[in-house]
Amino acid sequence: MLLQQQPTVKVSTIYSLSYECSFYQISFQSMTILQNPFISSLLCVCFTLVLVNAHGNIVIPNNWFDHKRWISTNVFDYIGMKSGQQCSAGSELTNHDICPGHVEDCDAHPGNICMWFTNFTFIDKPTINDINLRTFLYRDHPEYDLMHPWLSPGSAHIESPCGLAGGNIYSCINGCHKPGGFPRGPKAEVFLQSKHNMKVTDWRRGSVVEVAWGITANHGGGYSYRMCKVPLEGIIGITEDCFQKTPLKFKGDKQWIQFGEDVATRFQISATRTSTGTTPPGSQWTKNPIPACRGSDGGYTNPTGDCFQGTQFTPPKLGLSGYGANMFRNDTNFQFSIIDKLIIPKDLHKGGYVLSFRWDCEQTPQVWNSCASIRIR
Repeated sequence: MLLQQQPTVKVSTIYSLSYECSFYQISFQSMTILQNPFISSLLCVCFTLVLVNAHGNIVIPNNWFDHKRWISTNVFDYIGMKSGQQCSAGSELTNHDICPGHVEDCDAHPGNICMWFTNFTFIDKPTINDINLRTFLYRDHPEYDLMHPWLSPGSAHIESPCGLAGGNIYSCINGCHKPGGFPRGPKAEVFLQSKHNMKVTDWRRGSVVEVAWGITANHGGGYSYRMCKVPLEGIIGITEDCFQKTPLKFKGDKQWIQFGEDVATRFQISATRTSTGTTPPGSQWTKNPIPACRGSDGGYTNPTGDCFQGTQFTPPKLGLSGYGANMFRNDTNFQFSIIDKLIIPKDLHKGGYVLSFRWDCEQTPQVWNSCASIRIR
């Protein structure tokens, strides 16, 4: 079938942010949005439903939203690495907490830790050339990912190094709810400056520490950990520029998978890391080791959640694959956390710091952030 010629732009991507499948061609030079009904009818299946409400965040050290609570009738504790609870921290927050004055904009659980991100953010040009770092090649149009954050780790603009509730600081392209978050949410560092006291984790200069994060919706890509010293005005004064001054290095080429809090379930896998083409230059990033299913939605619409059509790349172990979230169930089938070891620089000044987790996605134009409070001794 011959396709009729479409309007061209020098650098572009096509993306959907609504269930109605209204696709748009975006010019990155002028940022003019041109609706393209022909592309919409042809490619509707490609991106619908891939943006779901729960994605990924840091679980160890305890993130800012993870304070002690009643987890069950007889357990009063932090959430941490509890199995399947990756997004539970912050879930008690209501629309009135997150969206005062515009509660109609908020989603069902607007404060959960997996809803703090930057939506619809792109890179200027790809800087990742190693095919082994790619995480979403097997989809209908992989060329649409070339301007997504993971193709130039750390360079895509973010609204907050600790996450923006709903992902959209002003409004959303062609509507919001469910596929694209919600608009005008607060930045985490602003929202939490006078809320509850965050748990503080003690680390020593020159030490090696363990960190962990969990996935509930697998957008591929990769991640980095960074640190920023808390300024005099408190956490409200932290910036992405500050975090980019102290990217942390990973220890070795191994990482671990652990199911829940049971250390006996932990096993080692090989890590894929890179310091080439990253921002800031030389900063170290790690590829998300869990492959989604082949196809544009990563397996989100598979009734069983299994990758019967294959995976985006070879999984580190049989069964460690898929999208996690599924349109046929309300939870995630990822019951594990991904553990890495970080090297804390010897030359850090003692005092209070913030650790920022940054996950740059490949499937979607999104960056997920979460933070934890650290005391360097």
